[in-house]
Order: sequence, then structure tokens, then C-alpha cells
Amino acid sequence: MKNNTVLVPFKEIFKTLGFSVSYDSVSKTISGDKSGTTIQLVIDQNTAWINNTPATLQVAPQIINGATYVPLRVISEASGLEVKWYGKSQIVSLYSKQNLFSASNGGKFGYINAQGKNVIDYQTKFTNAYPFSEGLAIVYSSGKFAGFINQQGKLVIPKGNYYDAKDFSEGLAAYRTLDPVSKYGYMDVTGASIIKPHFKKANSFSEGLAAVQIGSSYGYIDSLGKIIIKAQYDSAIDFSEGLALVTLHGAFFYIDKKGNVLINAEYSKADSFSEGLAAVKKGSEFGFINKKGEIAIPAIYEEAHSFSGGLAAVRVKGKAGYIDHKGTMIISNQFDAASDFYEGLAAAESGGKTGFINKKGDWVIQPTLSWAQPFSNGLSYAYSDDGEVYVNQTGQIVWRIKEP
Repeated sequence: MKNNTVLVPFKEIFKTLGFSVSYDSVSKTISGDKSGTTIQLVIDQNTAWINNTPATLQVAPQIINGATYVPLRVISEASGLEVKWYGKSQIVSLYSKQNLFSASNGGKFGYINAQGKNVIDYQTKFTNAYPFSEGLAIVYSSGKFAGFINQQGKLVIPKGNYYDAKDFSEGLAAYRTLDPVSKYGYMDVTGASIIKPHFKKANSFSEGLAAVQIGSSYGYIDSLGKIIIKAQYDSAIDFSEGLALVTLHGAFFYIDKKGNVLINAEYSKADSFSEGLAAVKKGSEFGFINKKGEIAIPAIYEEAHSFSGGLAAVRVKGKAGYIDHKGTMIISNQFDAASDFYEGLAAAESGGKTGFINKKGDWVIQPTLSWAQPFSNGLSYAYSDDGEVYVNQTGQIVWRIKEP
């Protein structure tokens, strides 16, 4: 580590990423070439050349103890990889930016890309496969947790002593053991147990903290397992926009990351903050509060979702529509049901069928589906009349399930 930049031996990283490598000892130039991508770096110079385009380096390539080291990030990003640095565990994780989606064929699971092309072949050993998170995905074999695979389909974190696990978030994944009773701990992206299993329940990390159950109460820990907010609540939800929703003796509270109560929410129901507002239920109707605890949008709705993409789905007189942050009805209440906006589109139901609308309320994908998940990375997992499908944002079916 030099000036907050990770340096690695140049030959190993270039070869690992599939580059051919050369070194000119006269000009002290390091070169890598792969499928039309060329990278050139010069020892002790703070400029790299990516396909003949200059890029400034915070730290120059250098010789350390007789070995040549280069900045990891510039090489990885030039290769089209996502780079994540987990400071607490001192781990750098590299993975493809290509989005992959779990799919099945005759009861075998694999992964497709956004065009519906098979990327990780359907494997008999996978009886279920979950979405990728931070470059890793949970897979099951014979109905039991098998571990995590990488984007090449290789099992890189085997089950080992873990009974099951949750997705990675902020470099950590909650896992569960059954020895001798069910307890949760956390592993890092190498599969190493970082926080020993002694929690009754454990949430994913969000904004640096994770809600855990100790005994009968909930509190929050940091990524080293240190208790930051003591276990004192009946329930606790992940932090969102700096606040977390907790309950105690039937009452809702919003706390900050020090455990200070910022809002005493005297409501029968409440949601996490999103886009500066939180949906709450007052009496039999829903409205929205701001981070001062003030009513920002009056409680006049039969139902209300959290804000996403600048709009929130609400129900009025039995029909769903969308309001903006001021409470103005932007899309009239005309749908049988409506969900949140993701990637510019929201699933809505009309006449017993589901389609997708834009922020003007126009149908972009006509309501012909039986059911559909929100769009994620360009695709929606849905049910059509003849089975499971993935559709893109034009409504094209790019993949259809193949039954045994």
C-alpha cells in the first residue's frame, strides 16, 4: 500500500487477467496486451497509457525489493473489471461488470447475460442459484447450501462448516452454523470467518452497520463485530440514509448511527427513509414524514410505498397511482396495483395482468404478464402465460424456462 494505492507484482496481475506481458529494460516500459486492450506503464512515471490514451496515476510503478510493482486499480479497470476495496479486512476484490442472471434448464441452474446468452453452463450440481452480489453468488446442491461461486461458475467459497449464508454486502456475508445450535457470524469475500458466530439472527451490512439479535433483543455491530448500538430493541431494520427504524414495546423510533433517538414515530406502522421521506401509518391511513419527524405529506392514502425514482406508489379509492415529494398526484390512480420505480420503469397491474409504465404513466410494456419483478440491470424476471421468462425494457423475452 502506497499513498492509499494498492500495488501488486506486474507479471502476476497481467497474466492473471489474461494479458500478454513484455518489459523494455531500456525505457523501463511495462506493456500488456489483450483482445484489443493495450496498457503501458513506465517505472517511476505517473502516467499510464490505455489504448494510447493517457491516464494519471496517483502512485507510479516502482521497483520494491528487486520486484516491479504496479497500481492494481488502473490495470483492473482497463480490463473492464469492477474494483472494490474493503479497508477493514485489507482485501481488494475484482469482478466483471457484466450482469449475470440465474436461469434453469431442465432442473439444472446456470447464468445468462442480459441478451439471454448462457454464460455459466447449466450444472447438475446446482439445484438453485441466486443473484450475484459483489462478484459472488450463493448456490444450492440437492436442496442444501453449497457455497459461493464466482462469475466463471467456480465454487470459490465451499460450504465448509457453514449451514447457510446470505448475500455479500460491503464485503461481508452473514452465515449460520448449527454447532451445537443455530448461530450467525460473518465471513469475508475469501470465505474466512471474520466475526465469530454468536448471534441469534444477523442482517446484511448497510452503511457500515448490521442489525443483529443478541438474546431476545436487537442492536447493531460494525464490520469488526464491535457492538456500536447495544441490543435493546424488539426489532431493528437496516440503516438507510443515516437512520434506522427500530421498535420497542410496540413503539417505532428512528435512530442515528450512535443510537440517538431522532424521531419518536407515534404511528402504527412505519418504513425506512428513502429520498428524504418515510411512509408512516397514522390511524387507518398513510402519509410521509421528513427527517425532522414532521408530516411532509398528509396521511390521506389507503396504502403507500417508499419513494423510488422521485415517485411513490399510493392507493386512493381502491386504485393505485403515484405522487411526487410534494404529494402531487403525478400519475393518476388508475391501476389495480403498482410497485416502485426501478431503472425508470415500474410494474403495474390492470385487468389482472402486469406490465410496466414509465414516469408519465404510459405503458412501455403492455400488461400481458401474470407477474413481474422490478427491473434490475436491464432485465425483469417474470411469469408469462406459458412459464418463467426474463424480459428486457422493450418487452422482448430474452429467455424462457426450459422444463425437464
